Order: sequence, then structure tokens, then C-alpha cells
Amino acid sequence: MSQIEDLREIPEDAAAAAGAADDINIQSPKLSVDISTSFPQSEVFGVKLVNNRATQAILDVSNNEVEPITVAIIGGSLLTPLGAPGAPETPQVIRNLTAAKIGLQIPAGGKESVPFSFVQELHPQDLTLNLVALLQNSEGAVFTKQVYSEKVSVVEAPVSFFDPQMYVQCSAQIHG
Repeated sequence: MSQIEDLREIPEDAAAAAGAADDINIQSPKLSVDISTSFPQSEVFGVKLVNNRATQAILDVSNNEVEPITVAIIGGSLLTPLGAPGAPETPQVIRNLTAAKIGLQIPAGGKESVPFSFVQELHPQDLTLNLVALLQNSEGAVFTKQVYSEKVSVVEAPVSFFDPQMYVQCSAQIHG
């Protein structure tokens, strides 16, 4: 899977753009914004997505533009891993993540940390987590930027003998 490295402009009115598809001049303007993504609860062995628990990503955004930019939306998806045994040749979307409307304006030369959380429930497996940010410049043009695309592991929550839910579940299975 090739990673998106450049930003590309998206028309503001997709319906109008669809009607005038022949008139669209697709460009890849440069938007001087650096975004690094981290997972504060990750382990040394990589990012683990624990079922039914929120996974938090922190996007550190540096606006190197001479005008303010806005982080409009952050979203993403979980894909089949590329090159895994038995995986399709082209990664397939397993689950789309709920996008979050952010609307945070970052001044020229400014830096901000933007949190993004999501919850999933899937069978334990290795997948590719793909996160994308929609950015808007001061003129209203919208740009996409891939901010994370790495392998992650979906895991079940650890079981503790001190967790009362474990006894409720075991009792229900025995008496049910």
C-alpha cells in the first residue's frame, strides 16, 4: 500500500464538483503542516487496540504556513494488513472509525496537540490502522493528510480475578 505523502485539495461542494468533473483541475498544492501521531497508552511492542476500551491518539500539529489553518476532521479505518499470509493483495477495509469534528484553528507558526479517540470490538487480529486529518487553509480550501498508517494489534481486555464481571459471566454460563 502506498502512503499518501502530499496533500491534495478537495472541492468544497462535492455535488457541484461531480457535475463539473471535466472542468476540475486536480492539483496537489503544498500545505506546510507537519503532523506526528502518538499513542500515549501504547506499549514497547506496538499499538494495541483493546476491545471495548477507548484508544487515544494524540496528533501534534505544527502549522508552518504564513496563515492560520484549521484541523477540521479526524477519521480513519482499520484495514487488512499488507503482505500478511492469507490477506488480500489489496488491503480491504474491515471497519471505518467514527470521524470526529475538531474545528481547531492553529495560528501561523503555531503548534497544537489534538486528541482523537475511538473504540472498536473485533476478533483479536493484526490490522493496519489508517488515520487521516482534513485540514482547511485560510482561503477555505480543504486538504487531506494521512497522519498514521501502521500495523496494530486488536486484543481482548485482560482478565483479572478481582474483576466482579468475570464472576457474573462465569455464573451465567454455569446456571444459564
